[in-house]
Amino acid sequence: MGNVNKVWWSMQDLKERTGYSEEWLKENILLHPRYRQMLDLENGGFVYYPEKKGERWCFIASRMEEFLEKHFRDIFMKKLRRFER
Repeated sequence: MGNVNKVWWSMQDLKERTGYSEEWLKENILLHPRYRQMLDLENGGFVYYPEKKGERWCFIASRMEEFLEKHFRDIFMKKLRRFER
């Protein structure tokens, strides 16, 4: 994986680091109301949300990695509860 030492990640880097698809990442993390506000650069977060077609996602790598570790249980427990219904 060539993205380990990057300062910024692209969506492709995030997909490689997590092993999940862009669609899954958007649905369960990036566009999820629970996380979007804290992630969005406009609210002091560390994720640039593309505003126009052709723009790219951009993540501060160290902070995104920290976020994924900190919220790991919450992200997956929510998903597990949905499957149990």
